[in-house]
Amino acid sequence: MAARNMDDIAEAFKTLHFQKKFIGGVSEKSVWKQLDKLQKEYRSAYEMQEERFKALLQERDEEIASLKKRLSQGPAHE
Repeated sequence: MAARNMDDIAEAFKTLHFQKKFIGGVSEKSVWKQLDKLQKEYRSAYEMQEERFKALLQERDEEIASLKKRLSQGPAHE
């Protein structure tokens, strides 16, 4: 599963399970494996959000350029 947002990561936490050791506690190897999975989910969500913000910034820059062009052409005819 590639997390797209924090809700996806919350779902990943709900399914998080650690391998238990015979004598109390959990397997250290299991903990590291699950932490690695979570890190990948966070990275995926971060990258999706980064792409979204880049697209929004590009859209904003295009709108600003359009407005500057309109202003430089002089007053609008009424």
